[in-house]
Amino acid sequence: MTATVRARADDDLPLQVILGPCDDMRAEVFVRATPPAARGQDMRLEGQLAGPECRRAITLPVGASLIDLGAGETGLLAKAVLTEPAFWTPELPNLYRLTARLSAGGQAVAATRRIGLRRSGVRGRSLWLEGRRWVPRGIASDPRSCDLAALHDADVAAVVADPPESLLTAADATGVAIVAVAETENGRPHDADALVERIAVWAMHPSVVLAVLPGAFADTRIAGVAAKARRLKGTMLLAGVVAAAAAPPREIPAGIDCMCVALDSERVPHDAWRDAAPAVPLIAWQRGAGAGHAGRTGCDRLQATLAAWGLADGRMHQPWDWAGYLVS
Repeated sequence: MTATVRARADDDLPLQVILGPCDDMRAEVFVRATPPAARGQDMRLEGQLAGPECRRAITLPVGASLIDLGAGETGLLAKAVLTEPAFWTPELPNLYRLTARLSAGGQAVAATRRIGLRRSGVRGRSLWLEGRRWVPRGIASDPRSCDLAALHDADVAAVVADPPESLLTAADATGVAIVAVAETENGRPHDADALVERIAVWAMHPSVVLAVLPGAFADTRIAGVAAKARRLKGTMLLAGVVAAAAAPPREIPAGIDCMCVALDSERVPHDAWRDAAPAVPLIAWQRGAGAGHAGRTGCDRLQATLAAWGLADGRMHQPWDWAGYLVS
């Protein structure tokens, strides 16, 4: 399983952190650095990973040195091996401090930041996070007034349009999952190139488990963004958007991990969704729900409404379960 976190620091040393083969007892962590300029052939990438640090648990800290692996096509590569690694989850938002140094000719450029090792993915029609099925329940949140502590206590994710890094850094430490919606505050989608750049920034943060691509994009455009972002996003999941009022699409854009089925307020999906063909997880997303549906209660109400809709034709069991519920 591979997770990527791109790290930026105050100085000019772009970093990419890759979680390599891992299990509960051992994790290989690779760090790739892109030199700011040509510095000759004697460049070395060294440093240390230290941690974990977590607000909600006390864990014996460990350190692992970065071992330089030499230069490759995309930069210098180093490796560290963590024993008994602590992965990031909302319950235990474990973070490590990465200190990396690029040395060349007696000079060094350093970068330091906190990173999280996030293991997430898809199994069948469900989302998984750190070895368990994860059913996100997300509510719309304003980054300027978002109460992360309250969101964590309510066990909900924050659905945020174009979330700023200041919010994501706080969410990393607090343990709040973020659903990043790829549109600006006024509801306009980013263009494709800007969106790839935003995905790279979001993937730096373990709290961003899901990024929702614009519903206004054509399938080919979404597939193009997903292809460009593949090496940047790590295990951050990419979701497309489809209207619930129409029948399910016949095909899912390449590179998409799951689909958000967008519902108008107080509406239910097209009848054909009861036997929906897509093999990817489906997340119900009710937009324009209004203040009366705010909070975790809105997600629970949406879940109950869809459960009743799924059995409205007289069947005893639904053929599939929704992977999550978002209200905004």
